[in-house]
Amino acid sequence: MQIGGDGGLLEPPVAHDALDIAPAERFDVVVDFSRYRPGTQVRLVNRLGSGGTGAVMRFGVSPAAQQPSDDSHIPPLLSRIPAPRPERAAATRTFLFQRRNGPNGWTINGRPYEPGRPPATVRLGTTGVWRFVTDFHHPVHLHLDHFQVTGRNGRAPGPYDAGWKDTVDPRPAESVEIVTRFTDYAGRFMLHCHNLEHEDMAMMADFVTE
Repeated sequence: MQIGGDGGLLEPPVAHDALDIAPAERFDVVVDFSRYRPGTQVRLVNRLGSGGTGAVMRFGVSPAAQQPSDDSHIPPLLSRIPAPRPERAAATRTFLFQRRNGPNGWTINGRPYEPGRPPATVRLGTTGVWRFVTDFHHPVHLHLDHFQVTGRNGRAPGPYDAGWKDTVDPRPAESVEIVTRFTDYAGRFMLHCHNLEHEDMAMMADFVTE
């Protein structure tokens, strides 16, 4: 059961049999091992990994006589999260994450990273709808304020999009729409792909709040 994400507790918990986790995403989960017999070895595996990156962790299920009593439970409602209000957005902006040929090929909206040349300037206290469009697998990380995912390719959010997020994982040739309210600080902040190799190749941009 997922109970939390990047920005804290979810509203209701969400059941999963597996998790798709992109770089920088966080998931708080509660795992119930009661279905397994004592002595069972349960492995947590990374299906995208190999060798040492494929085997993550192993759990041993103890006999009932060795287990402390457990009267814990997961409540049906964990927190209250205000509904996103895209209709109140001051602006809708699209950011295209795309690789192009040449030495500066890792671009956002067709441009390599240029410090001090932000593609967006927003006013504190306003709401923004931002759309991330990718040609490849680019987990997008937004600094400053958390956001809520409101849709993928014009449809509902995905199974791992619940709650407050600061990183969202668009698949290749996918559009993900988020709503965020810029409230914290005035200044210059970052928007970037969180694949390490792409981040190292400066697939990022500044944005400014004022």
